[in-house]
Amino acid sequence: MRLSTVLSTVAILFASKTLAMSWEEADKKARKWCEDLTNEEKIAIVTGRENMTGVCVGSIDPIERKGFKGLCLQDGPAGVRFANGTATSWQAAINTAATFDRTLLYKVGEAQGNEFYQRGINVALAPAMNIQRAPAAGRIWESYGEDPFLAGQCGIEVIKGMQSKGVIATAKHYIGNDQENNRGASSSNIPEQALWEVYMEPFYRAVNDASVDSIMAAYNAVNGTYSVQNKRLLTDYLKDKLEFQGFVMSDWWAIYDVEKSFGAGMDMNMPGGKYWGPNFIGDSFWGEHIQECIDKDIFPQERLDDAVLRIIRSLYKAEQMDDYPDVNLYVDTNTKENIALNRKVGADSNVLLKNDDAILPIKKTNKIKKIAVIGKDSMPTKFCSDLGCADGTLPLGWGSGTTDFKYIVDPLSAITKRAKKEDIEVVSYGKDDAKGGAEAAKDADLAIVFVQADSGEEYVTVEGNKGDRQSLDLWHDGNELIDAVASANKNTIVVIHAPGPVNVPFLDKVKGIVFAGMPGQESGNAITDVLFGDVNPSGHLPYTWAPREDYPTDVKYDAALQGGGEEKTQYNYDEGLFVGYRWFDKKGIEPTFAFGYGLSYTTFEYSDLKVEMKEDGLHVSVTVTNTGSVAGAAVPMIFLSFPDIVKDYPSRLFKGFDKMMLEAGESKITKIFIDNHDLSYFDVESMKFVKPEEGEYTVFAGSNARDLPLKVNVSANAGETGENGETEETDENNNESDAEEDIGDLPENDDVKEVDEDSNDEEVTTDSVEEEASNTEKKNTTVIKKPIKTRTIRKCIIKKKN
Repeated sequence: MRLSTVLSTVAILFASKTLAMSWEEADKKARKWCEDLTNEEKIAIVTGRENMTGVCVGSIDPIERKGFKGLCLQDGPAGVRFANGTATSWQAAINTAATFDRTLLYKVGEAQGNEFYQRGINVALAPAMNIQRAPAAGRIWESYGEDPFLAGQCGIEVIKGMQSKGVIATAKHYIGNDQENNRGASSSNIPEQALWEVYMEPFYRAVNDASVDSIMAAYNAVNGTYSVQNKRLLTDYLKDKLEFQGFVMSDWWAIYDVEKSFGAGMDMNMPGGKYWGPNFIGDSFWGEHIQECIDKDIFPQERLDDAVLRIIRSLYKAEQMDDYPDVNLYVDTNTKENIALNRKVGADSNVLLKNDDAILPIKKTNKIKKIAVIGKDSMPTKFCSDLGCADGTLPLGWGSGTTDFKYIVDPLSAITKRAKKEDIEVVSYGKDDAKGGAEAAKDADLAIVFVQADSGEEYVTVEGNKGDRQSLDLWHDGNELIDAVASANKNTIVVIHAPGPVNVPFLDKVKGIVFAGMPGQESGNAITDVLFGDVNPSGHLPYTWAPREDYPTDVKYDAALQGGGEEKTQYNYDEGLFVGYRWFDKKGIEPTFAFGYGLSYTTFEYSDLKVEMKEDGLHVSVTVTNTGSVAGAAVPMIFLSFPDIVKDYPSRLFKGFDKMMLEAGESKITKIFIDNHDLSYFDVESMKFVKPEEGEYTVFAGSNARDLPLKVNVSANAGETGENGETEETDENNNESDAEEDIGDLPENDDVKEVDEDSNDEEVTTDSVEEEASNTEKKNTTVIKKPIKTRTIRKCIIKKKN
């Protein structure tokens, strides 16, 4: 047998075990299976049963005569919830986004998917794909930041990874659940163009690029109509125009009726009861009331048939209808491989914000003989239900998106252990008292102050914060602690654990700042790897960092309203398309740290930007050179300015990135593709995505939203290159795109309702993880051996901030 034939056979066998079946094949099987279902059985499939009082947070009853075992649904984005410490407690999604590493994003999804699968959990309630429009919003750590392109790309990889293991992923919360205050009694009033280009965009990618099996509708209303009752969003847009083939479930107890919610296109009521508690098991707004509505012609039998078909179709696509594991939440999956991956992602997500005088990494050769580790955030974590407290180091926020930790490696333990290898003495002060901190710091060669801020979900109040943060200040008088320590020790470094931006009045008083986010169970090891230079920091901010008053919008603190009621807190998205860095560009506001900002222990140079517009989209290449003395990972970023014919539009949009490891002195070319969808804007008159047919795009390349030294213009017409591009022959048979992206006919605007307003100290190496990630990255880049000669358009050296 020829080698090529053998390889082809192996490839087919491998694919058959790793790729789920197509929607078309799943549909055929599902229709056949559903043929003999009674309406009573159908209603049981769409209505949650145990009302979150059973083993799983959501459940569907079995149908014994059909051999249907029922369904188990379980949180969440940071790992398996309520697993009593048997599952990995992963980093927050915002940390994973900060890596800007598609390989790691996929690996995290894959590893999490395996943990859900091993427990017999059918549906993982992740990932969260909402947009960070206000930094004080409580659940920003569960999603991927402020940019819809980045959120979509992160979601694609995590969903693909999860679903590769046979688990149904759930893209949530659809749509506009971007703050916690009165989330169940609020309206996110979003202009149509922003709705499509900003808030629906991550879900567009989840459906079209990741083939997500399930979507969760949000608590809030959109433009006056609750998401779970919003036919325009659920049926007209999601199911008809985006052609979503899976099922839509409610967020927990978000449904308050049957006529509007089931009629609008909701497919599954979770967790089934009208309200929280065991008294409402079997007492649902749905259940037998669905049959009553069918009998009264409120909605047709076909609506029930479609909902059931969507659920069963998704199960077939995930290949769960045969031989799926039985439910057991307590299978131990906190493996060495998962521990190593969490540690690597935690380390790679650390964002180095300041490093004056190359104060980091810590080395004895730099005359560092004694380190003072200061602050309660450096100490072991006190565990509490859903992490509804902030006592000790902060690994995650609070609420349903967190996990039951088996352990958390605290920073003090990890630093002490690592410092012994360098024969460096460590002293500590594990409180947030300024006087005591200064006393501990004064005789040390280096002081590291650990500080924090926290946020979470609305149903838990922590230190006066009901989900959303009351302010962007550090908690527990962190600013005062830093001031005192910095006054006592000129070599002070600050490490921040927080969900997002905090006020930094100490910026000019300290030499180093590392933003560690919420790194999960390996927190201490992850930050120690970076502090000592075992890992070169390569994290970048997935949002803009600025004073609170500089953002275009904010959360509110209205008095509590009845969920699902007519009275609602009004959140007007008046900034439209101008969320995050787009707003700062429009207003000419200089942020504290730009979107994409992140320093390294080395320096990088970007050069030789080339672009070509083809029928399938924009092809971009850029050369990146490590001009420093140590290896490091660069994240080249591509931004676009649209042709002038597109009016009232952001000056630049983030549209591409790569992550590439470079040895000292090494150069590589990265090739980045921008598809026609990302070259289009949503035209509210035609209600379609339109790619401009005339004018020029401007392509920018660099390291963050405010450091884009390379610029090239390219015609919107396929086959033409920019001023500094190189022309290649275009494939005349490539007709994959039209000027208008066909998403079907949309309803007229008249249909829109307008509104005025311990510790595990086992040392785990990450070499295998890093090697595999490096091997994957090499497949997508071209290595250039020195010496190199390239035609440079412009060059920029990114230096450590002094």
